[in-house]
Amino acid sequence: MSIERINPDGMYKPNRNIYSQVVKATGGTQVHVAGTVPFDENNQSVGLGDMKAQVQKILENIEVSLNAAGATRRDVVRINVFTVDVEAYVNEGVQEVIAFFDGHKPVSTTVQVPRLVVEDWLVEIEATAVID
Repeated sequence: MSIERINPDGMYKPNRNIYSQVVKATGGTQVHVAGTVPFDENNQSVGLGDMKAQVQKILENIEVSLNAAGATRRDVVRINVFTVDVEAYVNEGVQEVIAFFDGHKPVSTTVQVPRLVVEDWLVEIEATAVID
């Protein structure tokens, strides 16, 4: 299995170098992680009013889910981010995402929504990985 991350010539550069424009994955099994939220193991919201803390908890939760399926953060090829405040996400959460993927940037879409299922949540992230 191989994963190739591409930022093609002739294409605009990824915003703040957060993501890859294209990820080409061949010969693997897909792992889909549901929209992941800032809940702890007791279904209690973490980081009330704190975008950075919520993103950190979500990424920890995503890692738990990936590991349960035999995947790692390096195997992630796509994330979809849903947030009630894009500016806060870009200013306070994006650095956590960049650090989490440590140079293995997935393709990414970020969408601002009026609210999430639980009113205290500022952000929700889903992920797709490809593994052998």
